[in-house]
Amino acid sequence: MDCDYGHETPVFFDLETTGLDTSSCDIVQLSAISGESKFNAYMVPRRPMPDEAARLTGLTVHEGTLHLHRRPVSTTPYRQALTGFISFLRTVNRPFLVAHNSRKFDWPVLMRVLREFGLVNEFREVVSGCVDTWSLSKDMFSLKSYSLKNLVDHFLRQTYGAHDAREDVRVLQDLYRVWKPRKEVVMMHKTVRF
Repeated sequence: MDCDYGHETPVFFDLETTGLDTSSCDIVQLSAISGESKFNAYMVPRRPMPDEAARLTGLTVHEGTLHLHRRPVSTTPYRQALTGFISFLRTVNRPFLVAHNSRKFDWPVLMRVLREFGLVNEFREVVSGCVDTWSLSKDMFSLKSYSLKNLVDHFLRQTYGAHDAREDVRVLQDLYRVWKPRKEVVMMHKTVRF
């Protein structure tokens, strides 16, 4: 990444889940990117995949197998996916996470699932916090909408595969590079609650 935040490195992450209830939804896809380094894991949800979530993400479960647009995908057990994510973060110099709408959604879901698997302390040793690009963009720009789709349209002038975590993190990193937010502004938007 081109941005220096006191030698901390932004890692862009996104979750696709079985729903929007942060207290109970399951993660079905966890992706992250930092520069050229990428992480992606699919997980078979522990509860049924609601039709609305399946329509948005293209992810469905059939006979215990996760499918993306009707094609089976390789999945990873939850604990292994989470420890793999933490291992990926260890390869980055002093990482902090960056996600869109993370304060209300991605961060609480990720922290709940890490707690369920007893991995919060291990995670805390690696990550210094999370920045929400929804509030960051709202602070930096005057726009009609701060949805990721609108930000991508406005700043990058491209279409992308929304609701695929790999695509979401890619465009989020591209947006961040275009925005070049100052360290002080980024730190104002950093959540450090574990």
